[in-house]
Amino acid sequence: MLRTSFARVARITPVRFAQTQALTKASIVDLSNRWEAMPAAEQHDIVSKLTERQKLAWNELTDTEKQAAWYISYGEWGPRRPVHGKGDAAFIAKGVAVGILGSVCLFALLRSKAPDAPKTMNKDWQIKSDEYLKSKNANPWGGYSQVQSK
Repeated sequence: MLRTSFARVARITPVRFAQTQALTKASIVDLSNRWEAMPAAEQHDIVSKLTERQKLAWNELTDTEKQAAWYISYGEWGPRRPVHGKGDAAFIAKGVAVGILGSVCLFALLRSKAPDAPKTMNKDWQIKSDEYLKSKNANPWGGYSQVQSK
């Protein structure tokens, strides 16, 4: 029984020491610029070490470890990478402005080439058709007004 107790202590002690050992500053400094270029094995190693360090009291972590943990958890990498880059907003705004300007110009061109309105859109024609419908008592509940403009 005494031998098993010593064996347990011997197995636990190095693991517990490894958990409390701080990460080297060189491995986690400027992590936001290096993270995506790092090999997956190194990323996994840093994540596992930071996970073990975060099980300790928060004030035992160094500032660089806190920054690295925050970046890994909430930083702009992987699925949280922004869809548009820094200069894309101006490019998109210019494209939208050009599209709107082009559609307005196309509308004005087509409108200028369009024929005159049909004679049934004339106000006199609409008033006469109103009088005709009144004389025939056509649809008094829904209204029989044919006048389109005031």
